[in-house]
Amino acid sequence: MIQVATTPHFKRSRNKYIKNSVKKAKQFLSALNAFRHNPSHPSLNVEKLINSDIWSMRINRSDWIFFAWINNETALLLEIGHHDMYRKV
Repeated sequence: MIQVATTPHFKRSRNKYIKNSVKKAKQFLSALNAFRHNPSHPSLNVEKLINSDIWSMRINRSDWIFFAWINNETALLLEIGHHDMYRKV
């Protein structure tokens, strides 16, 4: 099972992302659970950003989690939000 670590920035972004939205909270938890059990799960559409050590995984059609691998078993969650956020990560 994949372990996840978070940055303080990610925690703030996550709280803002799920605030007042049970649907987004459920989608986030579902994606994170799938990732922890099988990072290659097709629904996550995990991909490496070009020319970067940053990866992304899909939460839903428009929202993504950006992360970096610390080692083979641990991912550091960096940012959460719209797919265009990759420009800021």
